[in-house]
Amino acid sequence: MKKFSTTLTLAVALVFMCFSLAGASKAIRFGVPPWPGVTVKTEVVCQILETLGYESVQVEVGPPVVFKGMEGNDIDAFLGSWTPQQNPLLKPLKEAGKVEVVRTNLDDATISLCVPEYAYQAGVRSFSDLDEHGDKFERHIFNIEVGSPMHTAMGEIIENDVAGLGDWEQTGTTTPIMLREVINKIDNNKWVAFACWKPHWMNVKLDMKYLKPVPGTEKFASDSLIHTVVRSGFGDDFPEVYKFFKNLQVSSYTQSRWIDSFAQKGVKVQAVAEKWIRNNPEVVSAWLKGVQAKDGTAAIEKIRSRY
Repeated sequence: MKKFSTTLTLAVALVFMCFSLAGASKAIRFGVPPWPGVTVKTEVVCQILETLGYESVQVEVGPPVVFKGMEGNDIDAFLGSWTPQQNPLLKPLKEAGKVEVVRTNLDDATISLCVPEYAYQAGVRSFSDLDEHGDKFERHIFNIEVGSPMHTAMGEIIENDVAGLGDWEQTGTTTPIMLREVINKIDNNKWVAFACWKPHWMNVKLDMKYLKPVPGTEKFASDSLIHTVVRSGFGDDFPEVYKFFKNLQVSSYTQSRWIDSFAQKGVKVQAVAEKWIRNNPEVVSAWLKGVQAKDGTAAIEKIRSRY
């Protein structure tokens, strides 16, 4: 499979030109933001597709460029469309008939605040429980970067004194720095409240609990859905792949473990995907139910012969 990457929106035209020059226009072209979970999920799908006889291309660009590429028929598929967060990008194209949501491929994504298991068992189970135990938390919330939607939303919660958090403060850092501080506190049995979401490796590594939201926290804490989105006409061009996409679904637990292997343990994405496919034949078989390979044979037989 071919991979291209760019971090600049202005370079997207060059990337799409690379598709053409490399003969990638005959391949199934995936938009892949630089997020570990979507990276591994796309690699799993591409390995399966190539076993079935299809070529694939992965282009690493952010969601705005992905959707722009799908609108212009330069990108075929996207496996990481988070909603409601990406609705401003998705809805206009969906309403215009430029893209289609094939199915929800992950239905248990969540964003909230978390606390260690021991704080949860001591009674901190909701945003409304935090202030009662404020001294143990030092009235402090660890969050991601200043300017991020999560940081801005938490700032509004504090400013509006939602759940009595008006006298609390937050620290905004990169996710790795935030989690290093969180892990240090948990290792020392200290109480800590921190931004959390799944899928992510933190769900595999940390003994933590998600807090229930309260009115006024909706911009910060929410359940999310992750969709498989394709450009208009994809189902006509690749009907068997479309069937595969109709069946494709993973859990946040599975994707969190992918992220842990790839982003934390440093296993190459190709190896993570290959091992998972080999070790999960029942799941792959369900994904490929009724699907034929490009040569007309049963798709699952191709997988069994390789893995």
